[in-house]
Amino acid sequence: MLLGIDVGGTFTDAVAIADSRVLETVKVPTTHENLLIGILAALDHIVAHCSRPISRVALSTTWVTNAVVEDKLDAVELLVMAGPGLNLEGLLPTQPCFLTGYVDHRGIQVQSPDGAELQRRILQQDGAVYAVSGKFSVRNPEAEQQVSAWLKAHRQPEHVTLGGKLSGSLNFLRRTNGAYFNAAVWRRFKAFEAAIRQALLARKITAPLVILKADGGTMPLTAAVESPVEAIFTGPAASVMGIQALTDCRKTMVSLDVGGTTTDLALWQDGQPLLAAGGAFVEHYPTAVRAFQLLSVGVGGDSEVRLVDEKVVVGPLRRGPAMANGGKAPTLSDAMIVLGEASFGSPELAKAAMEQLPLPGLTIREKAEAVLQAAALQVVAAIRQMLLREESKPVYRVAEITQPVILTLEGIIGVGGAAAPIARRAAALLGAACVLPKHGEVANAIGAAVSRPTLEINLRADTVTGRYSVGELGIEAALPLNVRTVAAVTDFAKQLLCQRAAELKMGQGESEVVSLESFPVVKGFNRSGWIYQCRMQLTPGVLMRLEEA
Repeated sequence: MLLGIDVGGTFTDAVAIADSRVLETVKVPTTHENLLIGILAALDHIVAHCSRPISRVALSTTWVTNAVVEDKLDAVELLVMAGPGLNLEGLLPTQPCFLTGYVDHRGIQVQSPDGAELQRRILQQDGAVYAVSGKFSVRNPEAEQQVSAWLKAHRQPEHVTLGGKLSGSLNFLRRTNGAYFNAAVWRRFKAFEAAIRQALLARKITAPLVILKADGGTMPLTAAVESPVEAIFTGPAASVMGIQALTDCRKTMVSLDVGGTTTDLALWQDGQPLLAAGGAFVEHYPTAVRAFQLLSVGVGGDSEVRLVDEKVVVGPLRRGPAMANGGKAPTLSDAMIVLGEASFGSPELAKAAMEQLPLPGLTIREKAEAVLQAAALQVVAAIRQMLLREESKPVYRVAEITQPVILTLEGIIGVGGAAAPIARRAAALLGAACVLPKHGEVANAIGAAVSRPTLEINLRADTVTGRYSVGELGIEAALPLNVRTVAAVTDFAKQLLCQRAAELKMGQGESEVVSLESFPVVKGFNRSGWIYQCRMQLTPGVLMRLEEA
């Protein structure tokens, strides 16, 4: 039996799945003051109603996401080795400490970090969290590793993030931003991990423990502790994977995951969710974290409703729960309760919330309908923005110019506790179909439960220098003599990927080549060798589609 747990900002959901069927679901309030209480309540309900042994526990959470939204990030000492030719001033989330030492584009360390400079410039005391990022570190991690070793010897840091290990692809700026945010959420993620482990230990659950990543795959929780930046995007990724398990559409669709604070939109083409080009953005800063192409709108069940220039506006402010649950301001959920679109809390308090809205001449139900229409219009505006952004993105191939992508929206998929009334109204405004999957209210927990393990490596092999590197593994070593052709490079990349998967106890799974490039090296008008770049991954997807779909 697969157990999925989604720790959200408002609710903690859990679901049990076996034989391609949902056996049991539960939704309990998230206990922010002590996560353990809410997690245990969800676990106890599942265990009480399902007697089968648990084979895997999979997690998703917005707990780390909320740290970014609420500006509860830790202070990070960011150490950067930019080398010549690049000015990062004003492009990073914090003022970095620029260090000497750098690696060139071929992976050769031109200048080593200076120990005396480190002693003089790194002022943080013991227990700090650090992020270290060097240009071209994915081709030779030695400089980053030297700085990390010095920190551990002289500053006893609580945590050090190395940019080159977060992503094996080029783009120094994205890696550096990713390293910063990884370190900034590390302590918060450790607290989340401790609460989960304590809950499972208390209930004597010993099944393997994994967490969903931003690209929709899972990884062991022990490995995720070193790259918690992935957890910033697990909530939206979970809803996408849940939709894959619950539906079987092959159209151009937009999915809405309507939560308590935000609505997360994802774009689908031919039944597949689109990935963000280059990586995800955190607080408007580009990172190298592979993630789905998403757009968040500040419209959720707990969003405050107010009038601006005599127009109804929903969100993005949130002033606590709905008035039906004892809150102090009218919310979208109060409007849903009045119209019978939701059934929790006090209906009388929900009516009182609508009465507060200064909309003369309208009945309470008409006020509630005006609120839902306003929310739907805000979501529709975001959908149109997402479609326009996709159609307007830069093109690089002749085929993309002669055959431009024109997206015709065919449907809206709604998941999340407050999705149905918003998705129906948004679909009507756009003239599209509306799909509301069964169990969509716990789609995030379902997505976590059924997602496959994924892992990616980027291998760069240089037959001239006889060296290879894999940024994610922190490897730069001699290239085996038998790895000199495209086929041999592909086999070698698969071997390294499988070895890493075995170390993480992820199983073998199916692997696929994401990209493979080869470049001849020319000296004196003669080709002297080749440079190969191979990106390989364990294939993402869902372990099963649910029969209810």
